[in-house]
Amino acid sequence: MSIFSLANVLILMTVGGYHTLLAVCPPGWLAWQDACYILLPDKMDWWQAKRVCDRPGSSLIVPDSQKEQDFIWREFGSANGLDMWIGCKDIYNNGSLSCFGVNGDPVYKNWKNKYFEQNNVNHRCVRMAKNGNWRDTSCSYLKYAACEMRVSRRSYCLQADADGRFTHQCLLNHEIKNLTAAGVIGCSQACWAEPRCRSFNLWQKGDDKKVCQLNNATRSEAEVTDLKYVKNCNLFEL
Repeated sequence: MSIFSLANVLILMTVGGYHTLLAVCPPGWLAWQDACYILLPDKMDWWQAKRVCDRPGSSLIVPDSQKEQDFIWREFGSANGLDMWIGCKDIYNNGSLSCFGVNGDPVYKNWKNKYFEQNNVNHRCVRMAKNGNWRDTSCSYLKYAACEMRVSRRSYCLQADADGRFTHQCLLNHEIKNLTAAGVIGCSQACWAEPRCRSFNLWQKGDDKKVCQLNNATRSEAEVTDLKYVKNCNLFEL
């Protein structure tokens, strides 16, 4: 497996523009400080929301300050009165709170009642409720969710053979949608902007035309029969 940072790919393929690319969020995401945020369109349980958001550099939202909490609630919750999952849970069923990306007990919390309801063993996941206050509830309830992506040097993988040559391999039967793209950078941006996207195929459809196919699975998640060697196609994973 060969791994290239987008910085290297930009130098090799487009020359420049790297810092401009990092300064903005993918289409559909909202920027705040050094992170990007997107509200998922459908309700889902906590575990489903975790899986959709769980990609390199991305996770369910976890506000770590009042300012970030206010931004998230203002942009996603207050106008629509939405209940939203956040990336916190009582993992050990002992009333202690664990949050994605936080070591130990989170410094910032926004509990309505200042504590976890330890007397209710079914309420183990955390949501933003009325006024953005945190409430514990059953992980199986269907709520809205938002993903958070820290702006950093993104990377993706391209399959290579034993001689180090890239293989023309495509993932079939996992298509989300097809887009016209100028190249691998644009296609990777489109994949990051689509929460369901786990990988993408880049098809060469002529001298100037490229088609970006977003997929809902990675190479390891798909059946072997879904992977095909196609001359004008390359599979990339985030």
